Amino acid sequence: MSNGNAAEGSNVGRVLAGRYRLTRLLGTGGMGSVYEAIHVHTDKRVAVKLLSTGLSKDLKLVARFRREAMAASRLEQENCVHVDDFGEDTDGTFFIVMELIEGHGLADELRRSGPMPPARVAHIAVQLLKALDAAHAGGVLHRDLKPQNVMLTNKPGRKATVRRPKRERR
Repeated sequence: MSNGNAAEGSNVGRVLAGRYRLTRLLGTGGMGSVYEAIHVHTDKRVAVKLLSTGLSKDLKLVARFRREAMAASRLEQENCVHVDDFGEDTDGTFFIVMELIEGHGLADELRRSGPMPPARVAHIAVQLLKALDAAHAGGVLHRDLKPQNVMLTNKPGRKATVRRPKRERR
């Protein structure tokens, strides 16, 4: 997912379905944009993925987006992002709400640090494989696995933890 431009950022401040206020554009991808948001009733910070407006008119893509949300919401593996909600705003914009992951992308890590020591590569790879195993066991197929879509987080007392966004059900 790349950093967004001003057009994608125009949704900042928007409130989706009366519940999620978009506060910051996090990135854009092939199907839409991801924003940091705040639940207006609980003040919980979340990430919200918006399906691009043009794609919202494609019934097959909307069905795929809905399957992605449903399948991903059932995965409870520690290296997979947790999906909390799915909806459609009054203007027909579809969205998925998931946990906000504090960290940085594997692609950013590779750009900053260059080649990694084998032990670090193995540590990251094992976690990524655990996430993929759980996803595949749950019928979820990741269609866009790449360093830009893998997040690294730091948890107290542990090395960097891999968090992999979930994708649609097969």
